[in-house]
Amino acid sequence: MRFRNGTTETVEDTLAEERMLRVEIHDTLSFDTIISPGDIRYYVLGHMLTEGFILKVDDLEEYREWEKDDVLYVTLRIKNFEIKKSLMKRNYNIIWTECGSGAEIKRSGDRFKIFKNEFIITGEDLLRINSGIKGRTEQFNQTGAFHYAFLFDMDINLIELAYDIGRHNAVDKVVGKLLVQGIDLNDKILFVTGRITSDICLKCLRARIPVVVSRSAVLDSSVRIARKYNMGLVGFLRGKRLNIYSNGNIKI
Repeated sequence: MRFRNGTTETVEDTLAEERMLRVEIHDTLSFDTIISPGDIRYYVLGHMLTEGFILKVDDLEEYREWEKDDVLYVTLRIKNFEIKKSLMKRNYNIIWTECGSGAEIKRSGDRFKIFKNEFIITGEDLLRINSGIKGRTEQFNQTGAFHYAFLFDMDINLIELAYDIGRHNAVDKVVGKLLVQGIDLNDKILFVTGRITSDICLKCLRARIPVVVSRSAVLDSSVRIARKYNMGLVGFLRGKRLNIYSNGNIKI
């Protein structure tokens, strides 16, 4: 029932779907997350990269996916898993708060490198992202429920996109798509529709994405991380304006 301007009418509405996903690694480590039921393999592969488990698709020895009672399941086997397990410093049974960790939390084994500014883009270049995403957010327009992640090259050509009900999931999905295609991420720009938190920046450090841009806000922890590792960080890219919080590869 829709109430508008003092009147009520019965209408059909389009809703976003959500499912529980359980990922099990070697039957010894698992996590659960709520996710949009599409591009699951891309999500899992992207998540394994951005969380420090793998560096390339070939690091996976086995991948199996199925559904039971409206729950999605994925089981994985990873090469050198005994070493990979040492990456974890915290309980990994669940995907943690969508608000972010608020700090730079490394896993043992993380070796973050400072970005070297191997290409330079301008603020004017970044404003062209607006035209690059125009007409590509249909699922949000229908439901109002999705976050989007887009990857652009240094010439602001759109390479790939993904969407999900979760900010982090959308990032992992789009990273997974390029990982499967064998496309390097070290000269790409990530544009997201949600806010940029410390954990989004950490994902980009592991994936080696040098510039992160949002149409929304950035948190103070993400600014500290971006400046420490010379990552380009931009918020509030809307219309003809943007805020640069960390220069990295960006100049005015």
